[in-house]
Amino acid sequence: MMETLISIRQLVTQFGTQRVHDGLNLDIYRGEVLGIVGGSGSGKSVLLRTILGLDHAYSGEIHFSGQALTHMPADDFARLKRDWGVMFQRGALFSSLSVGDNIQFPLREFSALSAEECRELMYVRLEMVGLERAVADKFPAQLSGGMVKRVALARALVLDPIVLFLDEPTSGLDPVSAEEFDQLIGTLHRNLKLTVVMVTHDLDSLFSTCDRIAMLVDKQVVVGTLRQLLANPHPQIQQYFSGGRARVLLRGN
Repeated sequence: MMETLISIRQLVTQFGTQRVHDGLNLDIYRGEVLGIVGGSGSGKSVLLRTILGLDHAYSGEIHFSGQALTHMPADDFARLKRDWGVMFQRGALFSSLSVGDNIQFPLREFSALSAEECRELMYVRLEMVGLERAVADKFPAQLSGGMVKRVALARALVLDPIVLFLDEPTSGLDPVSAEEFDQLIGTLHRNLKLTVVMVTHDLDSLFSTCDRIAMLVDKQVVVGTLRQLLANPHPQIQQYFSGGRARVLLRGN
């Protein structure tokens, strides 16, 4: 029996009169890699931002490790979020800070480690994501897109999170870099026993990395393994997985 880490019940989100999710239910299991997919405008990023507390739900409940996040006092929510690592789509690095200072930023804000301990842990995380120590002295503007992603991932991992949230982790990467990043996520997931929640448009990432897929359709969500979704007769699901790129990938699985 899988343990539920994040539970979402009857979630409704809307902006003005536009309803994005309407009674959405989703369980995210501890230790899995869950891919969140859907067509443009289906509410993938809104769902992620609502879980993270960056957008507010109109109604419904979100629980993390049995704790209700909805209406949780801000101080309690901030402490709880130290168990979360987040990598945003474009990295969201501080342009005025070096790579090393970017990675150490959460440690200086939320830990009691000494400056030396913060620096050493930063180097450990750099190496963990496949970057050399010398990168710590560079600034974000001096990095390639793939390196920015890896630095952002190192920062997301620096507080030893329980769950890692990834927003379009391979967007903007060439196919080789994207495949290497997928392999890195898989390695970190296994070695660190992470739960990974990944919003993606990348079908390669979806097929190679995710244990289950949550597809947003009709303002709700359909969840299952790849095989289960392929067998689902819903026209939007069939259309999503029947395109030319999907067929090529499926032939190799």
